[in-house]
Amino acid sequence: MKKPWAITGIIAAVVVIGIIVGMVIHEKEKPSYPKWVGHSKSGKWTAVLSYNGEKSDDVNYSGDFIWNGSKKEKNKVSVLKTQYWIGGEMEAGDKTANKEKVSPDTGFVEYTDAPKKGEHPEAVIYWEEDNKVHKEVIELKKQK
Repeated sequence: MKKPWAITGIIAAVVVIGIIVGMVIHEKEKPSYPKWVGHSKSGKWTAVLSYNGEKSDDVNYSGDFIWNGSKKEKNKVSVLKTQYWIGGEMEAGDKTANKEKVSPDTGFVEYTDAPKKGEHPEAVIYWEEDNKVHKEVIELKKQK
């Protein structure tokens, strides 16, 4: 006669293995959306264009700038304007300056298509620090 704790252990092991296999299969079937990332030459900004999880007429990517400078510098920085360019044409952004304090999610585009093969997206940010205006053109490169 088998002991009841051995049967319970076998059942528990089968259930755990089944859950793990299910999780692995689910992750493999989940769609993978690439993102485009670039870093400014000054090292103070990172631009990220990524899938935002919302669907609006198949336009489901948005872009944000991330401040990499110090917290002390951040208090002295104002974003003047942001732009998103593809193939030499501005797809989104400001043509005139508009001062605002930097936040971790300073965006450059909302609800856009993913760049197509052969397109070279760029994010442009103009900001003021210590009464001096700076401009960074950040080339975005596709990542998985």
